[in-house]
Amino acid sequence: MELPFIGVFLLLAFGCCLITSDAAPQQKASTCGYNSCTPSKPGVINVHVVPHTHDDVGWLKTVDQYYYGSKTGYQRAGVQYIIDSVIKELLKDPERRFIYVEMAFFSQWWQEQTETKKAAVKQLVEEGRLEFISGGWCMNDEAGTHYNDIIDQMTWGMRFLNDTFGECGRPKIGWQIDPFGHSREQASIFASMGFDGLFFGRIDWVDRTHRKANKEMEMIWTTSNSPGEQSSIFTGIFYDHYSAPSGFCFDVVCRDEPFIDNPRSADYNVVKKVKDLEAHIKAKALSYATSNIMLTMGDDFNYMSADMNFKNMDKMIRYTNELGSGVNLFYSTPSCYVKAINDEAGSRPWPTKTDDFFPYSNDPHAYWTGYFTSRPAYKGTVRKANTFLQSCKQLHSLAGPDSSADGQNLIDSLRRSMGEAQHHDAVAGTEKEHVSQDYRLRLHDSLVDCQQDVGNSFSKILPIGTLELPQQEFCLHLNVSQCSITESSSRFVATIYNPRSHQVTTYVRLPVMNGVYTVLDPDGSELIVQLVPLVNAALRSIETERPKSSATHELVFQASQIPSLGHKTFYIVKTSARNGQHSTVRERQSTTVRTAEAGEKIAVGNGKLSVNFNAAGLIESVVVDGVTVMMSQNLMWYAGMNEGNANSIFDDRPSGAYVFRPNGTDATPISTQATLIVQTGALVSEVYQQFSDWASQVVRVYKGQSDVEIEWTVGPIPVGDGIGKEIVSRVTTQIPSGGRFYTDSNGRQTLLRRRDFRPTWTLNVSEPVAGNYYPINSHIYVTDDQQNAGAVVALVNDRSQGGTSLKDGQIELMVHRRLLYDDHFGVGEPLNEPGDGPGLVVRGTHYLLVNPSLAGNHPVSLIRPLAQQMFMRPWMSFSTTSLSFTNWKNNFRTEKSGLTAPLPDNIHILTLEPWRDGTHLLRLEHIYDVGEHSTLSQPVTLILDDLLADYKITSAVETTLGANQWASETSRLPWNTADKQQQPLKMSTKNSSTKTSVTLLPMEIRTFIIQMTPK
Repeated sequence: MELPFIGVFLLLAFGCCLITSDAAPQQKASTCGYNSCTPSKPGVINVHVVPHTHDDVGWLKTVDQYYYGSKTGYQRAGVQYIIDSVIKELLKDPERRFIYVEMAFFSQWWQEQTETKKAAVKQLVEEGRLEFISGGWCMNDEAGTHYNDIIDQMTWGMRFLNDTFGECGRPKIGWQIDPFGHSREQASIFASMGFDGLFFGRIDWVDRTHRKANKEMEMIWTTSNSPGEQSSIFTGIFYDHYSAPSGFCFDVVCRDEPFIDNPRSADYNVVKKVKDLEAHIKAKALSYATSNIMLTMGDDFNYMSADMNFKNMDKMIRYTNELGSGVNLFYSTPSCYVKAINDEAGSRPWPTKTDDFFPYSNDPHAYWTGYFTSRPAYKGTVRKANTFLQSCKQLHSLAGPDSSADGQNLIDSLRRSMGEAQHHDAVAGTEKEHVSQDYRLRLHDSLVDCQQDVGNSFSKILPIGTLELPQQEFCLHLNVSQCSITESSSRFVATIYNPRSHQVTTYVRLPVMNGVYTVLDPDGSELIVQLVPLVNAALRSIETERPKSSATHELVFQASQIPSLGHKTFYIVKTSARNGQHSTVRERQSTTVRTAEAGEKIAVGNGKLSVNFNAAGLIESVVVDGVTVMMSQNLMWYAGMNEGNANSIFDDRPSGAYVFRPNGTDATPISTQATLIVQTGALVSEVYQQFSDWASQVVRVYKGQSDVEIEWTVGPIPVGDGIGKEIVSRVTTQIPSGGRFYTDSNGRQTLLRRRDFRPTWTLNVSEPVAGNYYPINSHIYVTDDQQNAGAVVALVNDRSQGGTSLKDGQIELMVHRRLLYDDHFGVGEPLNEPGDGPGLVVRGTHYLLVNPSLAGNHPVSLIRPLAQQMFMRPWMSFSTTSLSFTNWKNNFRTEKSGLTAPLPDNIHILTLEPWRDGTHLLRLEHIYDVGEHSTLSQPVTLILDDLLADYKITSAVETTLGANQWASETSRLPWNTADKQQQPLKMSTKNSSTKTSVTLLPMEIRTFIIQMTPK
């Protein structure tokens, strides 16, 4: 059923919560979905032949090069020809089936088709002959992606399918066949989207061997700590790869023999091929629990000449059924396969899994944990772009109706580019260098588009007088202290937008020229400011990556209580007059700068928190509320394993874009001592640490803050010695963590990790460093969790990275990699980013959180607020002005919230965006898990009617997480596990008789299509 548009919404009577349409929904076509499935036969092995293509949204070629089929020197692949060819072949025979996954490509192809061709494709979809699987914009990575990005890219792809094909285009199955490891949060997202199953191919080779032997290749994956079956999903693992069996690849790029069925031919091979296939099927069936198995027939960019594929598959099915024994082959799809085993299994209990599938290795020395960090600059850009996309969408909704399509088109541009960025060879960093550059260009151009829409939204929200809002400018290089408007203007306004659902207080740093500055808050009160000199050594280290800048200082001030989904403006004036008063002001704004003496111990702090440095210039302790926690922190490097280091193919595994394999188990400090420059002032005290000419840090403690900011700058990594290097930031404490540490899952759930251990199989430790690395998108921490009042030390990061705890009390995050050898897993070039020539320089931030005593609190309850704030950081725009502050305030709103009131501390608006035909998409999430906090982990009930400050929500219809089907009409297949039976899941909402009442359970996300009118 296609989601009805607002014209058939039943409006909320008195705001009642769950609404059903009083118009009959579109009736389901009788032959799509499970109704299109070929019945299995009893007493034989039923072989579901699944033709498919895996079309990377960028990898060896760019997105456009893959679509159009250009640059064949990199790879012979053209997606437009694949889809053309497949459609032609499907129309020839109603028995044939095909599945397609990547909507980035299919939507582009669709726009180029005639109405006649579109009608034919719709018929194929309605008859279940062409089925869409997963349905996202891409097949996203599962290690370097944030859950917000995953949900967005899936939603955007499924919206295209829903708008184009209605219910028959709705995916039922997750298809993550190529990502290099699989997260629990990804599976949880699929379950919340109403999927009945999930399939993938890449798991650890030892785990696969164990599962094959025990018939545990299929299971029920429990993906949440919350009770109930809603988060569980049937999960299947391929026998080996997602390609056709050896000898049965009939694609134009393959060399396997076709079926030669003329008995008079000297090359006649039907009997042999049937025997070979039958042997493969029966061997494979030994590892699966039912009489149904799946035979994947496809690979990367297969089916450009689909007639070759289908002609031979037709023969394969026909002759195997005629000549084989005990097997039944037929065209099928993953959803039909799931339905068949669900029908057959009955009350059979399935094994369960509660952890995840990281890290992935495919041999003893190939742990795919390097890509957790590969291309760190792009990973940082993707994280920032998500914040801006959320801000852009929120402001568009809050600005009111837009009569033109231009605003939506501008947002759609960034939606598409961010969807591409989540691909498992994009944000993963495993693409070729020229492809990486194309990803960055596409994302940059889309950011510029969305900047225009934000400017348009501000031009509606801010003006209250007769003047038009000045042009808004956005500075994308503030992290490297560059912004032309703040450097060159003597009078400008900074507008700070907060996309979070709670008020935020943050420190602002703007690159400026030296001088005396006045900063006025929205009420006209003058703020305390501090001018922090830019350290020359730090500027030199990023010169190749830094746009031209004249800044000599950073202007620092505190932006307090920025409203939820709202903004504050700050009026900034530079004064050049030189008199006694200004001298006093200059002194008050200045920063004391000195170079520490050799062997001098240094301490910086804010009264609540202090950081102590030893005589070598390294951190030796952190003091919190008078309690000292001994620790060390340093930048270190692993030597990447080079090529040609052994005779065995398994031993000869160099470190590369995918694989992290250090040459040895010890990381080497970049330096055992650091030169210190100490800068102290009214708002921030910071210590600049110079480890070498290519590695430095700034350790900052802001007034009133309870965390330590560590801004690292690394690169160009020297490789003139012929050794690739992988750089980590390591924190070592005395906390007795017992081999345990904790990491996030795609920025949301928190999972226990145990060193040198896997929960469901026995680990043979062949790579003691790489085999203990996990993806970190938000936080990693260690604690003495055997004591209720033990200490906790955490790092919160600003982009996805690899991390671990190799010793008790120790955590490390990898920040940069530069390698000289390809790891032989397909990309065909070493990970050696040039930057602007000599090598890439990267700057990023870690937030060190230290708590000496939990006093009964759960560690995550201390980490989540900081992690949320760092993920959804405020976004700034700037404009010059000749107006006085009074005139500015009389003409423009200097402060406004989009919400009537801030939401409870445990509730967050994950999504507010324009949807279709004047409706909007709203997602609310509970950001605490079960047991993380005595009060914040409890269910919360909200009233939606007056959620927004300027609009009344007049209708709210709940959907699944992907916003492509009504929650009230969603039913999933039931499965048995050893402990309890899962009933068919129907998502429902508890209603209040008078108000729009929405209750959120811990870690729950609820999605609504809303209609709103101005108050």
